[in-house]
Amino acid sequence: MREGKYLQILKIQRIFTFLALDIVVNDKCLIAWAEIKEKQMKSLSVIVPALNEEKYIASTLQSLAEQTYKDFELIVKDGLSLDNTVEIANEYADLVISKRDMSIGDARNQGARYAKGDVLVFVDADTSLDKNAIELIAENFNHYDIVLLLPKYGPREEDIRFLPQPKKQLSRFLIEFENFWRNYVDKFDGGICMPVQSSAFKGIGGFDRRLRCSEDIEISYRLRRIGKVLNDYRVKAYFSIRRFILSGYIETLRNYGLNTLRMHLNLLQPEYESFR
Repeated sequence: MREGKYLQILKIQRIFTFLALDIVVNDKCLIAWAEIKEKQMKSLSVIVPALNEEKYIASTLQSLAEQTYKDFELIVKDGLSLDNTVEIANEYADLVISKRDMSIGDARNQGARYAKGDVLVFVDADTSLDKNAIELIAENFNHYDIVLLLPKYGPREEDIRFLPQPKKQLSRFLIEFENFWRNYVDKFDGGICMPVQSSAFKGIGGFDRRLRCSEDIEISYRLRRIGKVLNDYRVKAYFSIRRFILSGYIETLRNYGLNTLRMHLNLLQPEYESFR
């Protein structure tokens, strides 16, 4: 009897020993996996080009401050604004650069030179993001080997709220048509919100600073030639349609259309104030 009890005790001791070893091994594996994941996590830099944007930039930067994902640096590249853009930017940004630039593409390039992130997220100064947008961007670049991410765009509610119903419907239709086109026909990003792999961006020389318009389409074409592009319409950005309101729908579409054609034909583009 005593010998039987002794054997039972030995068995119980062995079970507890194996359980303890299993816990230690699993804990070490979990720690190792956490360390690997931490090493693989890509850092993000958000770059906001701005010029005399005091009416819009506060809501843009506030939407970035309210993101569910907080681990990113925020850079505002100001083009020597004459209003309170810089003062507002200083309340939110990690770095504000106030320096002359020749185009919005040039402004983004200048901001990118100071960025430390593996992923650059260009966001226009009149654009607000959904609260989980940066989190989804980080998730995509950490899970997929991509050079460019295509978000979904929409109009800022503040801009269309008081528009007559026909103009409101027209605005939504034009933007949804562009989303459809970018998803199914021609893969390109808008500067509204453009997440791009930093090494790829710098490898192709960034934006063509000579372009006054459609510089975002042009760089998208160059990026997709060297790497993969991913659509994720869970990432949502809402931009101001002020150009349509101020210049009119027909004139704005005509200007963008002609300048996009000039971009394709490698012709010089005249500078339009509404583009900046």
